[in-house]
Amino acid sequence: MPVARTLAFLSSLSLLACNATPPPVDAGDLEDAPAPDATHDVGSDAFVPLLPPDITRTMTEAQLAPQRAGCTFQAGAWPAETLGTEIPLGDDIPIDHVIVIVQENRSFDHYLGRLVAQGYYDAGDFSEGGSGFSHSDQLDGPPPGWSNPDGAGGTVVPHPDDAYCYGVNHGWNDMHQDWHDGANDQFVINNNPGGARSFFYEDDTVIPFYYALASTFAVGDRYFCSVMTSTWPNRFYTMAATSFGIGDNSFDLLDTRDHPSNNVFAELERAGHTWGDYTDGPHQVLFFPYFGAMRATQAHFGDVHCDLLGAIRDDTLPDVAYMMGDEVGGQTTDEGPSALPGIGGALVETILRTLFASPAWAHTAVFITYDENGGLADHVPPAPACEPDALTPHDGHGVALEGRFDHTGFRVPFIVVSPYTRPHFVSHVVHDHTSIVRFIEARFGLPAMTARDANATPPMEMFDFEHPAFMTPPNITAHTVVPDAVLTQCGQTLAPTTCAH
Repeated sequence: MPVARTLAFLSSLSLLACNATPPPVDAGDLEDAPAPDATHDVGSDAFVPLLPPDITRTMTEAQLAPQRAGCTFQAGAWPAETLGTEIPLGDDIPIDHVIVIVQENRSFDHYLGRLVAQGYYDAGDFSEGGSGFSHSDQLDGPPPGWSNPDGAGGTVVPHPDDAYCYGVNHGWNDMHQDWHDGANDQFVINNNPGGARSFFYEDDTVIPFYYALASTFAVGDRYFCSVMTSTWPNRFYTMAATSFGIGDNSFDLLDTRDHPSNNVFAELERAGHTWGDYTDGPHQVLFFPYFGAMRATQAHFGDVHCDLLGAIRDDTLPDVAYMMGDEVGGQTTDEGPSALPGIGGALVETILRTLFASPAWAHTAVFITYDENGGLADHVPPAPACEPDALTPHDGHGVALEGRFDHTGFRVPFIVVSPYTRPHFVSHVVHDHTSIVRFIEARFGLPAMTARDANATPPMEMFDFEHPAFMTPPNITAHTVVPDAVLTQCGQTLAPTTCAH
């Protein structure tokens, strides 16, 4: 990518980050350079790939899961050291390609909370002697009576979205106020006036394809974003299992030529694996000002309709592909509340239907999630989590933020789509974004980057690798459309459906 275009991308990201300013990028930094900590034979082009050591696994999940819960493991821990013998690793996982789709700003209750009310799953059994959410056909949606005070003596309960495009407060302080030490009772008050919008929900009349996916394949009702704050820190967790101490939408200022930050893409390169960053807007890898500006990195960038869909059709996907919607312009496909869920939902539907028709389907897993809840209400409090490193929370100016990185953020939607996904299955296992990272590390032989992914549980329970239920893709007839009147009201247009190259 030309230097001018790179700097233009960084400038656009700066605007998205509320005028955060990236460090200057020297033209020399754009030349190819070794990935962080890459093993190269100095003076030659030889490359020695990073391979996992020969570790004899003897401990079970019953022995290792409590150690992970106690944050025993640290950066550098191999999956064979932290995951029980029941969990497959490497080539024992029959997945050659992992597609990670991370969209914007929706909570679980807001997006998928109607799965019970609309009859797709059962509620938990909390009757006398009941077992709670213990079964794979039970889902934890908002319970009857779930509400927040409105600040005027009344309460607000979940209700249909009739605004369609709007904003909700979702910075570090806002999220922690919403949480209220586990009460989850400040969503409305924090967004007054008009705070009732934080209790909007979407249903199968708005995002029917997602509801069909969630009912057909596997969904996680204990999947949380990684940190109680806005987009960029959570996207850092999807790529690096830490936000490098960042608590707001700021660049990773620690990522320099002399001290490049580590990330899953650099780790994949070290191990000789391939990756791609696909979007029709600014690429999220550019959040790393040094790593993202390297020409070698930008060789992995592609758009969605030409490059990602083309790779799916041709069965030439990289080992790991990350995709996010475009949040710039009128054809926004990122699904954040200021955009329309159906526009981005239709794009994701296109990706999956293309995959269903491709030979790539037989050996691919797709993880669909959202970077954070965007300030939208959810009734399940964030879960305790392992601090990734010794860095403490701060904003883009270096000002300390109150709190720590010892809890996840709120729940966000999580759907796993693969021939090997358990059908009509709900996982009640606690996961966050680093669980996807740990899955990638387990499949492709990578060490943990921080203590958070070292102690993460990959969502293996959502797969049945011995008995694939969907080797023949399902016939999903639900189709997401956006009414013309809603498009007009929000001043938005549908995204292209074909390659424009």
